Amino acid sequence: MPIVLQNINGQADSKFSGIAGSVAESVGLDLHSTPGLTKVRQALTKSSGSTVDRLPKIAISASNGYSFWFSDSTGKIWARTSGGTWSLAHTTTPAAGTAFCLGAAEYNGYIYWATQSRLHRIAIANADGSWASEAEDWATFEVTDTDWHPMAKQDLSLFIGDGNQVASVNENGTFNGNALDIKTPLRIKAMIPFEIDVLIGTYVADTVNRTEVIRWDGVSPTWNTSDPIEEVGINAFIRDDNYVYANAGKLGNIYFYNGEQLLPYKRIPGDYSGTNTVELYPHSTANFKGVPIYGLSDVFGAGAKHGVYSLGSYSRDYPKVMDLSWVISPDKVSGDLEIGAILVLGNYLTVAWRDASTYGVDVISYNAKYASAYFETRMLFQDQRDILKTLGEVSAFYDSLPANCGFTISYKINNGSYIAMTDVDDTKLNAIRAELSVNEIGSLQIKVAFDVSGNNAPTMEALGVYLRE
Repeated sequence: MPIVLQNINGQADSKFSGIAGSVAESVGLDLHSTPGLTKVRQALTKSSGSTVDRLPKIAISASNGYSFWFSDSTGKIWARTSGGTWSLAHTTTPAAGTAFCLGAAEYNGYIYWATQSRLHRIAIANADGSWASEAEDWATFEVTDTDWHPMAKQDLSLFIGDGNQVASVNENGTFNGNALDIKTPLRIKAMIPFEIDVLIGTYVADTVNRTEVIRWDGVSPTWNTSDPIEEVGINAFIRDDNYVYANAGKLGNIYFYNGEQLLPYKRIPGDYSGTNTVELYPHSTANFKGVPIYGLSDVFGAGAKHGVYSLGSYSRDYPKVMDLSWVISPDKVSGDLEIGAILVLGNYLTVAWRDASTYGVDVISYNAKYASAYFETRMLFQDQRDILKTLGEVSAFYDSLPANCGFTISYKINNGSYIAMTDVDDTKLNAIRAELSVNEIGSLQIKVAFDVSGNNAPTMEALGVYLRE
């Protein structure tokens, strides 16, 4: 019996082509923690109850143990304790401009947050579940960008994007509304520290397919290097230890930054056409247990499956692969969905989301496995695509099979629908085997769903597919 799959190497570029070991789809599976073994991820469960009633696109973890979540459409700021208790901590009412948050960071004993026109702050000692003594309208921006005020800390300063300018706050608490000018019509959408400098991601308009990434040392009156790319804006930076990736445009493109230029690296698979596009927000990225992760949103169409993706590997000895690792608690990967801010709080992953008119913040549960995990193979036996074949057997070889757990194996022929197979447990081979005889197969795919029970799930070593003569 040929083993057609070992060491799942993430999601392929399509069901027709990909690196060795890649699959057409991988949803809710852990491909990294034990090399050679495919496991089911822990589930995301809603933590915020009814407290959070808008999408927090920006969130920060504070040094006092709280995390703060900022609404994208109102002035509300929610607090979460380290024990998971939520409250409405504050509602911003700026003297001018819109009230929703466009950027936030903790810096030098204060939490700073930005609305369109004003910069606000509160001493970390006063930032808890019910704020007091906050300083709203602490400073006024010069450009007053309507969409983004990203923040980055570098060289003992806090830098804040404001349209085509960078504002700053220094260690003495002095605000400078114009620490750096960049050329118009570029607007600053994302920022991240890089080595001893700051990377600035820019945007012009949804109708302009040209933007730039700018590198600045934080001191000079002008930027150091600039690299133009043919994309509709740089949406977010993704950190991988000392490396930085950037998501740009509306078609799922990910670039690697080599210190001077953005180089094409990967593309999130999807059906991109017309309004079928995706969005990755500036605060929808994090690093969880050494692996970069990012949240993909569907605002304009069904370009790709939506949720929290991973882009990483077990170690440098393995390829960096991409897969849809976590699905939000409503258990949806399509429709009117947005993934907002992502924070890692110790060993806990937290994810903000919007599902139509429902909102929430999920936290990873170490008491439950994700109940709908599966993978789909790429097209199998493509070297025999020109002859009709007969499917005889499919086996999922397991390392562990807890009580009430198993695999549901299905097949799809000639681009039809998946049909579930009847299987048996071969305890000698440690395999779930499904035998049948299906004739006149041109193209073939196999889907394996992982059947879980509470916090128990099977673990898979390999997949075998046998064709009859």
